[in-house]
Amino acid sequence: MTVLPRTTMSRAVLKERLPGYAGQVVLLALVVWLAWGGFSNFLGNVRALGVSTGYGFLHAEAGFEIAQSMIAFGPGSSYLDAVIVATLNSLLVIALASVFSTVIGLFIAFGRLAPHPLIRGASSAYVEVFRNIPLLLQIFFWYFSAMALLPGVGDSLGLGAVLLNNRGLFFPRLQMTLSGAWAVAAAFAAFVLLFLLVHRALRSRALAGAGTLALTAAVLVVLCFAPLALMQGQFGLDSPRAEGFNVSGGFAVLPELMALTLGLSIYNSTFLAEIFRAGILSVPRGQSEAAATVGLSGVRAALLITLPQALRLALPPAAGQYQTLAKASSLAAAVGYPDIMQIVGGTVLSQTSQALEAMALVVLLYAAINLVIALAVNLANRRLLRHDGRA
Repeated sequence: MTVLPRTTMSRAVLKERLPGYAGQVVLLALVVWLAWGGFSNFLGNVRALGVSTGYGFLHAEAGFEIAQSMIAFGPGSSYLDAVIVATLNSLLVIALASVFSTVIGLFIAFGRLAPHPLIRGASSAYVEVFRNIPLLLQIFFWYFSAMALLPGVGDSLGLGAVLLNNRGLFFPRLQMTLSGAWAVAAAFAAFVLLFLLVHRALRSRALAGAGTLALTAAVLVVLCFAPLALMQGQFGLDSPRAEGFNVSGGFAVLPELMALTLGLSIYNSTFLAEIFRAGILSVPRGQSEAAATVGLSGVRAALLITLPQALRLALPPAAGQYQTLAKASSLAAAVGYPDIMQIVGGTVLSQTSQALEAMALVVLLYAAINLVIALAVNLANRRLLRHDGRA
């Protein structure tokens, strides 16, 4: 066994690097000193004003209502419940805008590469126009201009059981008992388990194609969820109803949510379109020609051949755009949408006067959301690389 000699830094190299090391130590000491001075000054001001510190206020009664809540919330709920509601509202708009911007971005990316000059020109104009208009201005346009064109509650547009007016978009709400909720959870768990088992069996026989998996999923959905129809009285549908100047029942999608989702989706789709277009252009032309020789049409070749290869290169830069979208969702406070910034950084802060704790909570929540997005994209990218044999 050969023992490698230990490498030591020569005096000349150490003398050359010593000023850099000394500068880093001084800079670190300065940062620590400034942070400690700011913290000490904060504690002194808190003691002088007699303001309480800590997060004990989260268990106190909030005393206000939130216009949109995905869980039960009222004036008697705690500040912690308000934080949870605000976080869920932020996650809702981030999820909706991410899906819509991805779909729009893919259409625009393929449109910019279309052979027809009209489609190519319209797609290019879409990117150039909406990419250069400030996001906040787009949100204001959708909220103050487009939403104002919707009819009042008395003249609501009926789309089946769905109502649309200037108060928002109202969907029927599914109501279920506790037994019904457990039945739905059991059916979903059975679907996931059976799908994984069938998928593994199909992969072992090299039959796990997209069409086969789609058919399998459809059959399993019927088998797992059809028995729920026999549970009479466990499920109900609360449809929205226009009553005077308001709408009762159902689930409301506020105008603020619609305007914010439209603004975020359209603005971010322009950047995603360019990212996807670069990924598509990176795919060798021979792949499309090979797909044409085996009889695949343009759309099927794009979905089955070009797009999967393009996403492997487009996913890492797209992750940064999704994180930008999540951070830009804090502009919801400009139109009064009850998100993290509006509720925690606004209402909770003003009522409790604990600015440091509230804003620290806002920072931590947005940082956690962005870290989760980065983790999800990294896992998806690693899976794509492993499938490609490069990881």
